[in-house]
Amino acid sequence: MQPSPTNVPRRSFRKRGASANRRFLRLAAILAFAGVAGILTAASPTPTPTPSNGVGQRPNFSLTAPNFSPTNAVALTGTKDANSGVSVLPLTPGDQPVCTIPEDAKTTWGCTIALPNGKALSLTAQQRTSGAITGEDTETLDVLGAPSIDGAPGYVTSGLVSGVGYAGATVVAGVTGAPVGGCSAVASTTGYWSCALTVGSGSWVVVARQSQAGLGGGASSSPSGSLTVTVDRDAPASPIITSPRAGSRAPDSTVTFRGTGEEAGAVDVYVHNVPVCSARVSGTAWACTAAAPPGEHPVVAIQRDQAGNFSAPSAPVFVFFGPKPDAVVPPVAPPVAPPATTDPPAGTPPPSAAPTVPAPEPSQPPTPTASGSSNWGTPTSFGSALPTLAETIGRGNWLLAPLLALAFILLVALPLRMLATALRGRIRRPSIRLTGRNRPGLVDRDDTPPLNPILVGVIPLAVAAAFVVFSGGVNDEVRYLRLTVAVCLGLGLLNVIGVAVTTRLASRWQGVAGRLRTRPMLVLVAALAAVLSRATGIEPAVVTGVVIGIGFARGLPARPRAIVNLVEVGGVTVLAIAAWLANGALGAVQGFWPSLLHETLATIALAGLGSAMTLVLPVATLPGRVILEWSPPVWLASVAVVTTVAAAVFLGGRTAEFPVLGSIVVAVAFAALSLAVWGWLRFVEPVALRQPSA
Repeated sequence: MQPSPTNVPRRSFRKRGASANRRFLRLAAILAFAGVAGILTAASPTPTPTPSNGVGQRPNFSLTAPNFSPTNAVALTGTKDANSGVSVLPLTPGDQPVCTIPEDAKTTWGCTIALPNGKALSLTAQQRTSGAITGEDTETLDVLGAPSIDGAPGYVTSGLVSGVGYAGATVVAGVTGAPVGGCSAVASTTGYWSCALTVGSGSWVVVARQSQAGLGGGASSSPSGSLTVTVDRDAPASPIITSPRAGSRAPDSTVTFRGTGEEAGAVDVYVHNVPVCSARVSGTAWACTAAAPPGEHPVVAIQRDQAGNFSAPSAPVFVFFGPKPDAVVPPVAPPVAPPATTDPPAGTPPPSAAPTVPAPEPSQPPTPTASGSSNWGTPTSFGSALPTLAETIGRGNWLLAPLLALAFILLVALPLRMLATALRGRIRRPSIRLTGRNRPGLVDRDDTPPLNPILVGVIPLAVAAAFVVFSGGVNDEVRYLRLTVAVCLGLGLLNVIGVAVTTRLASRWQGVAGRLRTRPMLVLVAALAAVLSRATGIEPAVVTGVVIGIGFARGLPARPRAIVNLVEVGGVTVLAIAAWLANGALGAVQGFWPSLLHETLATIALAGLGSAMTLVLPVATLPGRVILEWSPPVWLASVAVVTTVAAAVFLGGRTAEFPVLGSIVVAVAFAALSLAVWGWLRFVEPVALRQPSA
C-alpha cells in the first residue's frame, strides 16, 4: 500500500537576506563562548576544603630528607609559601625546635640539624604564616655517624685502640698507609669498643668507621677524625732493686723499696709474690713504701711501660724483715679465735690480724734457738750498702767527697803528723823477739828475723778477716761460714796483688831490694776500724785489711823507697776501685757462688779503700811518711785522690746515712787535742824545764 500524496501545498523557497546572516553569527559566537567556558571549568581542579582546625597540606610546602645519613649532621631541604617561615620539630615532644627559619619571601628553605644514631627517625616540619600553621610534612630516615677514638694525639699503646660507637654496630679501625694491620670489634650495649692493631712498633694514623645491617641497608658511616698513635710492642727491661740490698735486714715495720727502671713507666713491687706497692719512674729512679711481714722474703719488681707492656720479674732479692734475732722483742700473746657458735654483730668488719698463728716457714729468719736454719746460698748483709757508681753520682757524693778529703788532710793527717813528731822518742816501742835474736840493717827498725810464712802471712790475715766479719755482725748460720771464706779470699787477694806483686814490680823498676813483712800497726788499725763500725752501725762499714808492707835496707835513698811505697798505695786503691765497680755491675745475687763472689768483691772494695786511707798517713813506718819526706806535693796529691774516692764510696747510696757531721766533730776534737799536745811539748815544756826548781 503506498502513501497518498499530501494535500498540503508546498511552499516555495524564500531568500533570507542580510538580517538572517547576522542572527546566525550571533548564535555561533554564543555557542563558542559557552564551549570555551566549559572546557576551562573542566580543566581547573576542585579546591579542597580547609579543615576546621586550619592545618592542611598545601601544594607548595614540602620536607625533603635523605633515606640514610652517614653523619649525625643531616641536611634538610624543602619548599614553602612566600612570606612564610619553617620550624623543624624535635624528636622529643616539648623540646625546642631543632631548626627555625624566619618568615621571608623565599619559596625554598634548608637547614642542617644534629641527629642521634638510630633507625626510622621521624622528622616533622611545619610552615607558619603570621604565626599560624599553614602547612606540615613528615619524613623518616636512618642515621649512623662516625664512631670516636679514645686518646690524645701521639699517645702510646701496645696496639690496643678503643672508643665509643653505636650499640651493636661493627667498628672497623684502619691504619692509614697500611693495607693490613687494622682491626674490628662490635660495640657493646654501652657503645664501647676496642680492638688490637696488628701493625709493628712505630707511629701510625688510625681512622674508624662503623656499620649495622639494620641501618641504611648496612651502609658504612663516614670516617672518624684521624688519630696518630705510637705503637710500642717491646717489653721493657726488668727493673733493678737497689734498696734494700740482698741479705740486708729491714728492722722497721715499713720499708722503702728503691731502684731503677725505664723512664716514665711504673714499677710494681712484690714481697713473696704478693704485691705491696707501686711507683712511677721519675727519670730512672723509683721508690715506694710498704709494710712487709716479718721474716726472710724474696722481693721482686716488675716494670710497666707507657704502652702497658710488662717486663720479666727482676732478680729476687732476699731481705730480712723485722728486728734481729738477738733483739729483745716484747712478747705478744697469740690471738684467740672467737667461739664458733657466736656470730659477730652486723656491720662489724673482720679483724685485721689472722685468727691463728701459722707455723713458721722455712724461709723465715732463724730464731735465737734455731741454729743453722739458713742455707749456703742465702746472701748476708755484708756489703749490701755498698753503692754503685750511678748511686754515688745521683746522690751527689762526688760533690761532697773533695770537701771531706780536705777535712781529712787538715784535721786528721797533718795533726797526726804533728802529734807523732812531738811524741817521737817519748814512747818506747816494745821489742818483740820471737827467735831470740834481732836483725839490724833496716830503716823501719825491723829487728825480727824472717819467720815461718804461716806465722807471717796467714795468722795476721786470719785475725784481720775475723775483725772484718765482726764489723757487720754474725749469727749462728752456715752462710756466715761462706762469708768468712769470702773475706779471707778478698783480703788474700788484696795483700798479694795489691801489696806483694805491686811492690815487687816497683822494686825491680827502681833497682832496689826490699823484704815483705807484717805490720802490727795495720792489724791494730783493722781491729779499731771493725769495733768502731760495729759500735756506730755505719753502712757500708769502714774496715781495713792490708797487714803486710815492704822494708828496705838502711841508707837507701828516699826517692826509690818513696816511689815503691807510692806504687803500693796506688795498687791497693786501683784494686779496690775495680772490685767496687765489678760489685756494682754484679747487682743483686742469690745462690752460693754469686753470693761468694759478691762478698769477695765487697771485701776487696771496702778493706782496700780503708787500707789506702791508712797507708797514706804520714806516721811510723807507713808509706805516707816516706812519700811525705820525699815530696810533700806528691803526698798531698795521693792523699787527696785516695780520700776523695773513699769518701764517695763510704757516703753510700740513697738509703745510706753516713755520720758526716759526727765524723767532722770527732776530727776537729782530735785535731785540737793533737795541736794542744804539740804546742805543750814544743813551747811550754821546754820553758818549764829551763826554770830552776825552788
